[in-house]
Amino acid sequence: MERILINDDILKYAQKYEQAFRRYQLDVPTRLRNIASKLDKHNDKNKLSPDELEQYKNYVEEIANDYDNEEDETKNLLVLQPQHFQEYIDKYERFDVELDKELFYHEQGGGKKPGPKKNKFWKLIVDAMHYESKVRPIMVPIIEEMGIRTCVYCNMQYALTIDHSKGLYELDHRFSKSKYPYLCTTFYNLQPSCPTCNHGKNTATAGFGLYTTDSNELHPFHLLSSPHLYLRKRRFDPQYINIHLVSSDVHNLTNCQLAKTHEKDFMIDSAYAAVKDVAEETIWRCKAYDDTYKDLFIKNFPELYNKDALHRFVFGTYSDDKNVHCRPLTKLIRDIEKDMGVIIKPD
Repeated sequence: MERILINDDILKYAQKYEQAFRRYQLDVPTRLRNIASKLDKHNDKNKLSPDELEQYKNYVEEIANDYDNEEDETKNLLVLQPQHFQEYIDKYERFDVELDKELFYHEQGGGKKPGPKKNKFWKLIVDAMHYESKVRPIMVPIIEEMGIRTCVYCNMQYALTIDHSKGLYELDHRFSKSKYPYLCTTFYNLQPSCPTCNHGKNTATAGFGLYTTDSNELHPFHLLSSPHLYLRKRRFDPQYINIHLVSSDVHNLTNCQLAKTHEKDFMIDSAYAAVKDVAEETIWRCKAYDDTYKDLFIKNFPELYNKDALHRFVFGTYSDDKNVHCRPLTKLIRDIEKDMGVIIKPD
């Protein structure tokens, strides 16, 4: 729900991902071009017209060329940045191919199931690019190193890594494998997600992209909980807490539409209705916070005294928006603090 700026640190993580992938020496372009050879060989069964066959062959040839992109290595498919996605999507949509079309590609001579083998075109591409076998083992430790520990779509569920190798979350493709197979191994297209958000989204394209090069686009959303209405009623009844996902800038029509789409795709309002108690407790803390908290913390933990530690002591989460992905519900807690004008800072 908060974006990450593509700065030098993120570029290094992307480079680390690319280097790890290429270290396997998989020769993905050759595997992609082999698809074209197999379609040629088995076209007596696929029965594609010469023009149709050429479209399928040219499609995989284009991916093979873009995989390394010798003209501009920053635009190779492993580290293609989000601002270039639409350019590539437009290019590939010009090909007249059916990604879901089942095509014969192999004749198995022995084994339990001899005979011709077929698969959907997009699956042949994803398999040639080694998505299933290589991406997750490489990405999981990098995501841990980046400090992402929650679902990037809802910020309600943990996305933990254990033993530096096992990710207790799903890697969502913002642009799905079945519709955009050429982006299946792209670093910036892989977004850590809880199963609920990933399965709810299914193969749809997420409007929210985790990464941006624009520092003005880091905070597109605000979780509005109306804490002042709750306090005015003086009944301290959580029924007066209604959490809604809205744009952080009501004058930005693009962001307003994005907020509506994000809420609909991931049922944000309904999900956050189940954690009104957290919102209520945060309002209490905001209202009650004074120097007593600070004095108590300094007295007991003088060696830990700094802004972030004090904030964790009072609110149970981090003080900096860039750490919103470190702990569930940080986005909600931070937005309530902002609405109530609470600023925690050491002397």
